[in-house]
Amino acid sequence: MSSIGWIDFSSQHRDKVRSVLDLLKKPGVIDELGMGVMRDAFADRLFPGISTIQTRAKYFTLVAYRVQSFMERTHSKTTLEDYLNRKEKSDRIQLVEAHSEQNELGIIGGTFGSEWNEDVKRKPSSVYWNGLRTFGFISPDISLSEFSSRLSQKKPSLKQVLQGSGDDDEGSSSGLEGLQPRVNIPSPPDTYWDTLEIHLTPDEALLLRDRMITHQGDSLIGQILQHPEWLLEVLAASQDTLEFDDFCELSFLNQISVEGLPETVQHARDFWRIMEGAHIRYNCLLQEGADDPTLRDEHNGEWENWLERMTPFPPSWDDSFFWSIVGERAKRIGATKQFVNSWIEETRHGCPDLEKCNELVRLQELKNKGSRARLRAENREGHPSQWIGIATLNYRLPVALQILRDIDAGLNQGGSGV
Repeated sequence: MSSIGWIDFSSQHRDKVRSVLDLLKKPGVIDELGMGVMRDAFADRLFPGISTIQTRAKYFTLVAYRVQSFMERTHSKTTLEDYLNRKEKSDRIQLVEAHSEQNELGIIGGTFGSEWNEDVKRKPSSVYWNGLRTFGFISPDISLSEFSSRLSQKKPSLKQVLQGSGDDDEGSSSGLEGLQPRVNIPSPPDTYWDTLEIHLTPDEALLLRDRMITHQGDSLIGQILQHPEWLLEVLAASQDTLEFDDFCELSFLNQISVEGLPETVQHARDFWRIMEGAHIRYNCLLQEGADDPTLRDEHNGEWENWLERMTPFPPSWDDSFFWSIVGERAKRIGATKQFVNSWIEETRHGCPDLEKCNELVRLQELKNKGSRARLRAENREGHPSQWIGIATLNYRLPVALQILRDIDAGLNQGGSGV
């Protein structure tokens, strides 16, 4: 039995590795051709603070409240991380017990039920920490381990905690004060911990909506939350599974006035439309020499269909705009950028040279995967029985939709609407 190991230098490093392992557990998301950087650049612009391993909106406020409760403790020798490890386990048990009859989805670690001796490796605080920073619940913009370390060096006074719990502008802090860990959230009601459930309370929903609008108002999710009629359109369309390509057909997108945002949505959609062909060719190559021609014929048919869809080439595509978005996140993607540019050019001309297309894909997989490249002769042991690699790019849309549903439900529960 094979296993993966790594040297555990820090909790931040550990969390990054676990994020990769979480992705590898899901079928169809192994990034054989190195599209992850471009995908994440667009996802960060459209749905900042959201990640694919988040489940429910409740954890944004729940984790923030837990950090706040730790900072309000006047005497403690434990670290924030140790405190969260213990409290988040008890929260999980309470949530499972609160929803035992409803079989509510999205409780992190819910499969462990009320078992105290078992728990998930990735705690909610780890999964949601970047979102807490992105939406202004936590400041300064540092990792959970660094936040915990700074708290251990100097525990803040109750006055500092209360000052950090208001809605004042964090930019008013200066010098060392601006470097002190702060949690920017009002205190929860006295009954909060006794009535804990996975659904947002009306106050939590309003708070989360306002923070997302205030800190990320020019993002796609921020824009949706600012316009009640847009939110209604999105939620109505997402009652069934909604792929990003279909999402891009919603009418509200034509009304967005934020500069560059409609073009970003359009280029995110067209990027996958273009690069899907490379992934089809990759799977065609994996079936070369297979005794059973079923999958080979299927992928060859997909290739022909893709060629038809790419004729004509998307007229609004702008190479410079695309790379400007990607460049906001990634600076060193030379080999992948060369591959993407080459594939775009081939697609523009209808991919007349099939062998050239195949060679582009072979070389890119080799550069991206190295000795683990499946197309290397020494790694060709049999032929896959299913699609290998990314099958579509949704840019965190499914999770964003769940967050929006949770916020809407919480607001409507309070009768405030949006």
